[in-house]
Amino acid sequence: MLHYLRGGGAVNSLLCAFTLAEVLITLGIIGIVAAMTLPALIGNYQKKQTAIQLKKIYSIMQQALQRAEVDYEAVEYWDFTIDETAFSDKYIKPYYKILTDYKNATFPTEYHIYCRDGRICDGYGTFQLSSKFVIADGTLLAFHHAPIDGSSGIFTIIIDINGFKKPNQYGRDIFMFAAEPSKGMLPYGLGTITGVPDLNEYHSRDYLLNGELRSCNQDGILCAAVIMMDGWEIKDDYTW
Repeated sequence: MLHYLRGGGAVNSLLCAFTLAEVLITLGIIGIVAAMTLPALIGNYQKKQTAIQLKKIYSIMQQALQRAEVDYEAVEYWDFTIDETAFSDKYIKPYYKILTDYKNATFPTEYHIYCRDGRICDGYGTFQLSSKFVIADGTLLAFHHAPIDGSSGIFTIIIDINGFKKPNQYGRDIFMFAAEPSKGMLPYGLGTITGVPDLNEYHSRDYLLNGELRSCNQDGILCAAVIMMDGWEIKDDYTW
């Protein structure tokens, strides 16, 4: 088009502008790209934060166990014959900063732990009978001691890293650990597995990830073991 200058001259000038249709198409493309990439970015962030929180609470539990062993010697000398409440009151609770102790408060009846497929899995680790409390950072811990034939026993620890917030699912915000005399405290599956006498040694990552019903990518019970084995990271083949 012509653009007139002072003095009567005229030059050809191309005025560049986007039409409304072009703007809408561009915005649509941006929206599609965002819709494709945003879930992955959110998922990666959640995985990273989960691994960080899990490592932190593992450190807290290790420190509590070490303090208890100073007072009562190694776990192998603890009294696994006493009842659940007495065991927790003696060996566990004194070594945590507890916000709410569900020995003295009613545990929410609507709270359940879920496996990967959506089934209620409160039975793993005998969660219903365990000693439950919430510590200062909001983590829910549940301890259950279990005598094992031929040894003084182990105690399982189920943790919910975000307290009562959902999804309350193994492998996402709920993880299981265990402490035993011969190996100390480890993610469940790296030591004794109760009820499965032929699985009492360390296992391969592939087995912990996919090997049996309780594996990380099935029910999710062994997910903490996989994360620890991967250097406190959640890898791409980890079902999220």
